[in-house]
Amino acid sequence: MSSPLVCDLCSLSYGLVEKAPKILNCGDTFCLLCLAKIIQDGATPDGNITCRICAKVTSLPAEGVTALPTNNVVIKLLKQKQEEENILCAEPDHLAQKLTSFCSSPECMKLICIVCSMTIHKDHDVKTIDKAFEYHRELILSQVQTLKGILVQVDQKAENVNSQISPLKLEKENTEKRIRDRFNKIKDWVSRRETMLLESLNNSAQKISEGLVSSQQMLGTLSSSTKHTIESIESQLNNNSGPAAQLEFLKSTKNYTTNLNFSLETSLQNIKNEDWKIAPTLTFEGYDEATIISFLASVGKVVAKSGVNKKQWYQRRVRGTTEGE
Repeated sequence: MSSPLVCDLCSLSYGLVEKAPKILNCGDTFCLLCLAKIIQDGATPDGNITCRICAKVTSLPAEGVTALPTNNVVIKLLKQKQEEENILCAEPDHLAQKLTSFCSSPECMKLICIVCSMTIHKDHDVKTIDKAFEYHRELILSQVQTLKGILVQVDQKAENVNSQISPLKLEKENTEKRIRDRFNKIKDWVSRRETMLLESLNNSAQKISEGLVSSQQMLGTLSSSTKHTIESIESQLNNNSGPAAQLEFLKSTKNYTTNLNFSLETSLQNIKNEDWKIAPTLTFEGYDEATIISFLASVGKVVAKSGVNKKQWYQRRVRGTTEGE
């Protein structure tokens, strides 16, 4: 014969919630889980459920299987069984003994019977149930009050933290703006410096180019003048074949000599000029990459300060609570 506290479908004990005993119209009782499984498996045509014992049909309520009436007789038997189990000693040799005392020793903290108090727990802190209840009730209430005080501090800290969120956001935005402004100024300075250097390069190149062109023109003029002097004198020398021509040549000798000396002196001065030997150059001298990086690093830095470390605070709180207990 099956136990009235066990479901005939799953052979498991009834419970107060998921295994609650539900009674059908035929009077048979099954647990809520088994009936729900029957519905889930589709064995309930037209919203009816058939008893697996007597085959009688029960109409399901609109709310479903949970709305079927609960077998209160079974519920009462369950509660009686639980009460009986709670008042009897669990020690193998003390099963018939009622729980009459409480062992308050830290390693025990459990209900015991009269036999336990005289044997296993004879040297422990054993109190009667009513005294143990009052003692531990006051102790726990005291701890609850302490915890309430700590809760007030936690709420205050939480409120303080919450009050800092908006200012932090605003400060972050302001700091971000200052950083962007600083680097925009640096970018502007770098851009202006780049423009200045490029202009300086163009001006220097133009000046050098103009100097080279001027020198080129001057040397060309000197070359043409020298060639003309040479050709003119050679022409006079080649044409002085008669007495008259010789007299004319001698009259012009002083001019020839003056022109030759001037041409020689001018040509020698320009040839010996060291400036012609210097090749023009255009280079860029500036900071190397490491120096620039070092400079940018020195522009500024973000300094962040926060409150107490939340992990450390939590560890201190837990350690303090444990030590207090």
